[in-house]
Amino acid sequence: MHQTYHRIGRLPELIFGLFLFGIGCVSTIYGWSYGLGRLNDIGPGAFPMGLGIGLMILAALAMREAGTQDPVSRRLAPAFFYLPGVIIWALLIEGAGLLVATMALILMCSVAEEHLNLKRAVLLSLILTAVGYLVFILGFGLTFNLIGDWF
Repeated sequence: MHQTYHRIGRLPELIFGLFLFGIGCVSTIYGWSYGLGRLNDIGPGAFPMGLGIGLMILAALAMREAGTQDPVSRRLAPAFFYLPGVIIWALLIEGAGLLVATMALILMCSVAEEHLNLKRAVLLSLILTAVGYLVFILGFGLTFNLIGDWF
């Protein structure tokens, strides 16, 4: 099986890294302005600020890698499956529930892998659903249903 890789030059990767770093900065600033709250009572700005800091760190690492001399080979399949997977999760979470939305996300993202292991993808989606249930529904008290209204 022949794998197709596309070569991406240094300058486009650096520009995109700067773009992502800027989005992380904006998210961090807006998160800070909303208020972080306390450890036992997290405010509305904690999540966007944490996301922004994480994005800035990842963008800085990507820009560091893009600073190498040679163009980097990349598979384009993940870009075509990860973002739609997140969008599908966001669309399904209300009506279908956490279990179905998470399974759809993991299976969609697993398609981008070179060797799809369906058993491993289903097991990962069940584990992530359990963790999401424990953290977000039981821990934070969010109003997601485990099994949605559609069923």
